[in-house]
Amino acid sequence: MKAAPIHSSDQLIEQATAIAKEGRKKTVAVAAAQDADVIDAVSQAQADGFVDGVLVGDAEAIRKLSDENEVNIDRLELVDFKDVSQAAHHAAKLASEKKADVIMKGFLPTSTLLRAVLDKQYGLRGENTLSHCAVLDIPGYHKLLNFTDGGMVVRPDSEMKFQILENAILVARALGLSPVKVAVSAAVNVVSDKIPHTVDDTKLLIPRAKKKFTDIVIEGPMTFDVATSKEAADLYSVSGPVAGDADIFLVDSIEECNIVAKSLIQFAQAVFAGVIVGAKTPVSLVSRTDTVKNKKASLAIACVLADYYLQNDIWGEGGK
Repeated sequence: MKAAPIHSSDQLIEQATAIAKEGRKKTVAVAAAQDADVIDAVSQAQADGFVDGVLVGDAEAIRKLSDENEVNIDRLELVDFKDVSQAAHHAAKLASEKKADVIMKGFLPTSTLLRAVLDKQYGLRGENTLSHCAVLDIPGYHKLLNFTDGGMVVRPDSEMKFQILENAILVARALGLSPVKVAVSAAVNVVSDKIPHTVDDTKLLIPRAKKKFTDIVIEGPMTFDVATSKEAADLYSVSGPVAGDADIFLVDSIEECNIVAKSLIQFAQAVFAGVIVGAKTPVSLVSRTDTVKNKKASLAIACVLADYYLQNDIWGEGGK
């Protein structure tokens, strides 16, 4: 029986838990785990039954943080690496040896973690550019909205943008969405020579996506309000299945995505689930300012995505 589409952060956590109950519980390796909220999120996720955890990092600091914040880590495995780069490499090694299904960012720079993930010795590289999906549960919107890319690629060229889209579609499929509704972002709802990417998106990206993916509806250029509000779409005389009902909001620059997503998190209390896609192991990427709930949701989406990879043999012989 096909699982119902996931439309909220709570459903994300419920799905990760259901996967574990079916005998496919995931293990997360946390790189540089000396972060109180990360430890708390992993501890809560294990208590909920949807993940097992390996805390890789400064063991003394991890124990101190867990004591100070009254977080129980007795059921979590602890591996001592004082150096954050060594911790990142050990987490990647665990994933390469199939001893971890998900890698989670702890207290270290994102670049340090990704250098380890992309190190050829671990065989975790995929075919696509690595990109970040910020999947938000926004008060007032009727389902999850995937913003991409606001964490990895600064200003993608046409090929990179297509790969970012492909990564986001993979996440949408893992959430059980079909068709996947994609809004290609712009500041206007019409093609304009003054905004060059609207021309490229219309002539290159959208036709290519329609040709390759049979399970998507993609439209653009489209402003954020039109993509998420039927009322706004009506006022701008924009019709079609994506307007007011987007699953993916594909942007043209990291600044655009970062500002919009963080504004929604900070001022609208959106719940954020962040994951890096493109490697053979999902990477749960969170900010140091994220709440425990956001970190838990980010862990859940990575587990759901890892299970989708497994069940659909995404990384079988020949790659994706």
